[in-house]
Amino acid sequence: MIKRILCLGLLAFALAGCVTAQNPLSWQDVETFRLASVHVGIDSAATLWWGDGDRAYARSKGRSEADSEELSKTPEARAFVAQLASAKISAALEQQLKPVLTGPRPVKVNVHLRRLYLASAIQRVVVGGAHEMVADVTVTDAKTGAVLVNYPEFRAIALAGQGIGGAMLDAALMADPIDRLTLNFASKYRDWLVPQPGS
Repeated sequence: MIKRILCLGLLAFALAGCVTAQNPLSWQDVETFRLASVHVGIDSAATLWWGDGDRAYARSKGRSEADSEELSKTPEARAFVAQLASAKISAALEQQLKPVLTGPRPVKVNVHLRRLYLASAIQRVVVGGAHEMVADVTVTDAKTGAVLVNYPEFRAIALAGQGIGGAMLDAALMADPIDRLTLNFASKYRDWLVPQPGS
């Protein structure tokens, strides 16, 4: 059992570090950027699997969290979860990019979310799993709208506790899964977008 948990953890860690596309911009290009805004869009085809978001919607309607699975099937619930997720993603990107994008040229970061998957505790106890986010990320000139750099299907993973013990420790000691996942996504994108001087 321990070996299985270790293998799953190592696989998730390896996948989290995979970046296949190379940033075509130079350090000199990027150092002129100043983050003006972040926009997150989520269309009807995107996968949104976030139990805490569904439960938050149920509470907002004065319903029991036990009703969240049933309520989550409605368009209104999906829009509610999408708004919560968008705010988390936007905040994480602003936190990671504002300190490093301080040049004179205002740019806008556009995120088109394709997949947001937060593995439930039950899933992680029974079969294992990690949290995953996939999105197209485009940087545009804030004034002209011209595309400066695009990364389709940018992917990030957040490790999650496996088995009964791992799930319990995860819940007790780790940050909220959505915060871990969006932070990983944002910091990974920052590291990709902002090359080291001389690269």
